[in-house]
Amino acid sequence: MYKNLWKKVGVIIMAISIFSLLGCSEMDQKQADQAVSLVEEKYDQKFVATHIGERYGTATNDTITTILHPEGEESLAFKTITTKDGELIGDAYVPILISEKFNEIMKKELEPLGIESETYTFIMGTEQSSAKETDTSISIGEYVDKYQPRYFSAHMIVKDTGDVKGEQFEQALLKAYQATNETMYQIGIRILPADEYEEAAKDYRTLPEVRDSWFRDYDLVDEIDAMADGNGYNFIHHSDPRYNKAGE
Repeated sequence: MYKNLWKKVGVIIMAISIFSLLGCSEMDQKQADQAVSLVEEKYDQKFVATHIGERYGTATNDTITTILHPEGEESLAFKTITTKDGELIGDAYVPILISEKFNEIMKKELEPLGIESETYTFIMGTEQSSAKETDTSISIGEYVDKYQPRYFSAHMIVKDTGDVKGEQFEQALLKAYQATNETMYQIGIRILPADEYEEAAKDYRTLPEVRDSWFRDYDLVDEIDAMADGNGYNFIHHSDPRYNKAGE
């Protein structure tokens, strides 16, 4: 109950913060528009800025992070970093598109089992930067061949059914592993109470990046760590006594 209350308070504060930044600051609005223009030029499609946030880099705060999403697709939010002088340093649009492809794989495999889920996947340790990639239709396999990530690491939330088991995720993770041309795919699965899931999933789908701290606002039913690699599929529930022993 208290976690849900603080979650709502946090959403209100964030909404006020975003409004104050984009609604009242002419400079912030100009910088947001600049980020939109640069990314639209790069990908030749329309984008919307929803939040302008961190300034960092040097004592003069010469880089700016802006949260964008494609027009009409709020679930594909991503970070863009620009300089005050109007240079695009980098953006996470292609990585978020790759993440969404994994999300689709998981949903396709889990929905027939009665499991509702949302997945966010990070690309870890590429051999070369994909910052200049502009092909928004690039497949997971093509991305792996081109940029050779060391592995993929993901967060997933699922709705509690009262009987969610690690075995149920095997085919989904093996499908993801196959899509990566057999690059390791690991995932932290958080099982959320059924009465909290819809609101949580709505928020989760609009996150530009998923961090561990986000889950602190929810009373998790259980967690499952799972992985697919050359040794097949393995998992462990955090509620399993063996999990605590492994961490000792």
